[in-house]
Amino acid sequence: MNAITQEQAVNRHSLSRQDHVCFWRDPRWDDLECLHARFLNHVYCPHIHETYAMGVILDGIERYTLKGVHYAAGAGDMGLVNPGELHDGCPGEDGYQYRMFYPTEALMARIATEVTGKTVDRVYFRQGLVKDPDVYALLARAHLSMEYAETNLKRDSDFLEAAALLIERHSDTNLPPIQVGREVRAIATVCDYAEDRLEEELDLDELAGLVGFSRFQLIRAFRRELGITPHAWIMNRRVARAKQLMAAGTPPAQTAAACGFYDQAHLTRNFKAVTGVTPAKYRGAFL
Repeated sequence: MNAITQEQAVNRHSLSRQDHVCFWRDPRWDDLECLHARFLNHVYCPHIHETYAMGVILDGIERYTLKGVHYAAGAGDMGLVNPGELHDGCPGEDGYQYRMFYPTEALMARIATEVTGKTVDRVYFRQGLVKDPDVYALLARAHLSMEYAETNLKRDSDFLEAAALLIERHSDTNLPPIQVGREVRAIATVCDYAEDRLEEELDLDELAGLVGFSRFQLIRAFRRELGITPHAWIMNRRVARAKQLMAAGTPPAQTAAACGFYDQAHLTRNFKAVTGVTPAKYRGAFL
């Protein structure tokens, strides 16, 4: 049987009006295929991929057969399929909604190598259905970021954290993740660099390279020292600068551009999440 892409698998049979599909690729992650779908009627015939299939069931039940084993995955479950494994899929009685990633073998091997510090040639997931609330939450968040996040830093950080923990807990890699100690000086270097460039589109590779870390090491070191990811720290600093500018009378639209927000709506969402008020209300208190 020839391998097919997920897009081909979805399009092999016509979708009904009740089925909804959002499909896209992210070229920054080896042309990573992403699928967000709700299926009430669509049935996958048996097929294989050259990529992994890994994702989360949001609601309903998906029934599928993988390597001759029948599964019923519900909300809170993760489905994992290795490249080349024959599988199908169909809705339970009330259908299902899920979010799926289809990463290449090379991509997952690179992430595993980055996480462990040892060369990993191939990642193999041991089970076709997994219950792990921690990984589920990270994977769901990462998929939402891939679809909606305005910055590459957010998308990259969330996907890397999710993939790293998934590999660590549920693959046959059997290698511990790189241990991160106290990295006060390195984190201070990255923070100073980012603080001077808040208006720019900052990149996780760029920030990690400043101190000779992998992206995974940088995220782990930030969490150890500051309790948050580099992206979260940068967003907090952007909000702090936005407060200063608007207190001085700068309009929200200009403030957004000066602080590195994608647009005014991006500023508003993040500003309210941190302060509890909109930028307009905050600025109004100083007029």
